[in-house]
Amino acid sequence: MEIAEVSSSLEQIALPADQKKAMLQLLDLKINNDMKDVIAELRRIQSTLSNEIKVVYWVIGIAMAIILFVVARK
Repeated sequence: MEIAEVSSSLEQIALPADQKKAMLQLLDLKINNDMKDVIAELRRIQSTLSNEIKVVYWVIGIAMAIILFVVARK
């Protein structure tokens, strides 16, 4: 459900304005907490990918060094 749908649904409910405002604040809090979790997970994935890329560079560098060593010996 999108925020616009929630807002329009909330308009149709017969509640005092302060209760509607409290409900929207709770939704905002939930969304903010979920976004913090998403951002934390994205940072963790980025860190993991960064480390894996570094490992790939090292492996390619070592492979190139071995190939150059073998070619130079001939």
